[in-house]
Amino acid sequence: MVGDWESPTNFSPLFNEEVPAAQVDALLYAGLVKLDSSLQPIADLVERVPTMQNGDVSWNRGAGTVDVSYRLRSGLRWSDGQPLTSDDVAFTWRLIVNPLVQGVLSPDGYRSISRVDIHDGQRFTLHFDRVYPKYLNLFPAILPQHRLGGIAPEKLGSDPFWGRPDVVSGPFKISEMMPDDHISLIRNEAWSQGRSGRRPHLDGIIYKLFPESGQLVDAARAGQVSLALEIPDDQLSTLTNTGSATLQHRSQLAYEQVTFNQASPNPATGQPPPWKDDPALLQALRLAIDRPGMVKKFFRGLAQLAQSPIPSALASFHDPNVSLSYDLGAATRLLEGDGWVVGPDGIRSKQGRRLSFHLVTALGSPLRNAIRDQMIADWHKLGAEVIATEAHPSELFSGYAEGGLLERGQFEAGLWTWSIGPDPDGVYPLEHSSQIPTDQNQGRGSNFGRFTSPDLDRNLDRGRGTLVMIERAKAYAAFERSYAHVGYELPLFERVLVVLASPHLHNLMPNPAPDTTLWNAADWWME
Repeated sequence: MVGDWESPTNFSPLFNEEVPAAQVDALLYAGLVKLDSSLQPIADLVERVPTMQNGDVSWNRGAGTVDVSYRLRSGLRWSDGQPLTSDDVAFTWRLIVNPLVQGVLSPDGYRSISRVDIHDGQRFTLHFDRVYPKYLNLFPAILPQHRLGGIAPEKLGSDPFWGRPDVVSGPFKISEMMPDDHISLIRNEAWSQGRSGRRPHLDGIIYKLFPESGQLVDAARAGQVSLALEIPDDQLSTLTNTGSATLQHRSQLAYEQVTFNQASPNPATGQPPPWKDDPALLQALRLAIDRPGMVKKFFRGLAQLAQSPIPSALASFHDPNVSLSYDLGAATRLLEGDGWVVGPDGIRSKQGRRLSFHLVTALGSPLRNAIRDQMIADWHKLGAEVIATEAHPSELFSGYAEGGLLERGQFEAGLWTWSIGPDPDGVYPLEHSSQIPTDQNQGRGSNFGRFTSPDLDRNLDRGRGTLVMIERAKAYAAFERSYAHVGYELPLFERVLVVLASPHLHNLMPNPAPDTTLWNAADWWME
């Protein structure tokens, strides 16, 4: 039995980004390639992972185009026994890029595909009209053309199919659903077709839903569930008694950070921010935060310090010499040398400007509030007055057209989590100057700090402009050096994936990738 404390609303990998839905989707759907627990690509529906080295990827540097060829496993079948073929892949692509299909989560990479050539039932080629290094992240779920092809594109997103998919390609299929209580899944015998007789070890999985995380933890302690998913990482400081369960954790592909809004004038205040043209102040504000102490206090030392937006799990893309430190003395000397003078009340000022700003967070997170208060106390020791403000998540994170505070730049500094994904190009929408939301670009992009840096832009462009791994590694290492230098953000720590598992459950490998910890459920077995 697998336990969760959030109830999925539907099982559509195209339209639904709920975490519990993604967990179940990993059981129901197979993709071309998936990521293992080390974030390495492995073949799923295809015979091998396409690369330039094995000749399945062809890059025309002069034309700026890329062709990626795949061969599906022979004999693949949908759960209803129908063949799974290249036509299903092309059908999935056409749905994603069809403008009549509303609400698709991430169509951009698919829109870089100019056409799909089908050679036969197993072989096909994707033709990209630009270099797209994340090609292996596409098609994590293939959809059945024979089941969904008759649905009008504009009605696809709301079709009842997603409430209980009856034709699937993953190792399990749904046999029973009790809303807000449990989902019963049984082995999909057709999944073994094309996999040399390999079949899931477990006969079935019961996905049990609990009203809240505390009850899920209690059930895991008592051995009532074999695996408890989505344990909030804010419980790490108190989660010492796990009973019969074993705590497993690893860094997620997400980090908690502070963004210092560079817009001048600032839309919230009508004046330049205190760090305008003052890199020494930005560096001092970062040096003054005791991040190691924060991790020890709030996570029992089980969280990883973040040195940049690129997750530590993507080890190939880091500069090992980039490390943000805590040094209040150095921060103090920086400000004194920069002309920030301590006033009678302990708050610094420079040229008549008081070192004071607001830090906004979203309502509803005790952990984030505690972290915010700790930072405010650290900054006060430096001589900075930081005022805490809160906003409802819908007000803070809503879109540009809806007047979202972050999208519109209506803040001085903000504390929130960014999720990057399994490729370093995931930082591009957050850090590139072209991604500042404006009226001119219809609010596209997530550079909410509204910073511009030629060095950041150049290295991000280099990283997404090549398929050669060593060139990408150099580009992102250079990005990290520039990122540390400009200081527009303060990365704090990586969020933690936490699960509680029975010692009788074998082959469990927690996975921070979109494939989720259930990525290899076909290989699990119980003693």
